[in-house]
Amino acid sequence: MSDYNLVYFNLRARGEIIRLIFAASGKQYNEERVEFEEWPARKNQAPLGQLPYLKVGSVELPQSMAIARFVARETGLAGKNNLQQAQADAIVDTIMELVNYYYSNIFRIKDEDEKAEAFSQFLEKQATNGAKNVEKLVGMYGSNGYSVGDSLTWADLAIYDVIYSLLRKEATFMDKFPVLNKIYSNVNTNSGVADYVKKRPETPF
Repeated sequence: MSDYNLVYFNLRARGEIIRLIFAASGKQYNEERVEFEEWPARKNQAPLGQLPYLKVGSVELPQSMAIARFVARETGLAGKNNLQQAQADAIVDTIMELVNYYYSNIFRIKDEDEKAEAFSQFLEKQATNGAKNVEKLVGMYGSNGYSVGDSLTWADLAIYDVIYSLLRKEATFMDKFPVLNKIYSNVNTNSGVADYVKKRPETPF
């Protein structure tokens, strides 16, 4: 039985990077997907009243990025040395600026027309600038289709996760970013990721 138990909603969203790290590394873990109707009765069981959290033995660890960094270190995907780990963190933090902007400013919009217009502007401005910034960092730190060094890190998986979500909404957006597309393709060839993506539940986000 695995020592790692991930608890998150039955969504990709803020839990998917953690799942992808486990999948890419082949590290075994247990997962509990919580449905929305279950959550009110279970909220007080979570360390901070929010998901995800990771149970590691008797310890409960909240905060998605803290969990992801921990799992990346545990599975050897954080980077080969301290400098590479910092480079991977810089790339992921740059990506998360984009993700957090989306959740704070667009995701919660109720009116569908207003949301579509806001998302179009997001693609034109924040997403485009964010992708350019990530490509710049990859050019500084990576090689051979990897964002840091010449082998897979969790930064590649974070790039993959965001591109996957963007492509579902705007199929041609990534055509302007060949460096990121190469990373996406590289991650797709990882057998653990490919198997996980094939089997994971279909969710809206």
